[in-house]
Amino acid sequence: MALQYERFQTVSPAIRALLLQADPEWDQVMTYLPQSTGLTLFWQRELVGVLVLTVRAHRVLEITNLSVVPAKQRRGIGQAAIRFAQQWGSEHGQTTLRVATGSTSLGQLYLYQKCGLRIVTVEPDYFTRHYALPIWENGLRLRNRLILTQALSPENQGS
Repeated sequence: MALQYERFQTVSPAIRALLLQADPEWDQVMTYLPQSTGLTLFWQRELVGVLVLTVRAHRVLEITNLSVVPAKQRRGIGQAAIRFAQQWGSEHGQTTLRVATGSTSLGQLYLYQKCGLRIVTVEPDYFTRHYALPIWENGLRLRNRLILTQALSPENQGS
């Protein structure tokens, strides 16, 4: 899939809606967005998603937000965005790709693992401590945050 990536400086209503689809509290989004690289994903000149990359300490690149327009999901866009993040991280001297997601985010967990990331940490009750309102997903109350990582090197791109 040939996506086009464009850095965004301002948050339009469409971009805000996508960011909130992946992270439902704007205050939480604003904890990482100002120091991150925010990218819009376009396919055939249509906005199909957003990808937010945050460089952390110890040469870690974190995908802090990845969201695809619901009508365009399950078409390889998320997978292409993760491959882009893997390549971007390698090209910018990062050694690890990291993502944090909810334990009830079943589709996202499948996608990240399919792209080579592995669960390394469980943070119990993260979402009950850091979010004002309860989050329900797949019929379950979201409580725990999972951290997935992958070593970045030219050899593992697309694994």
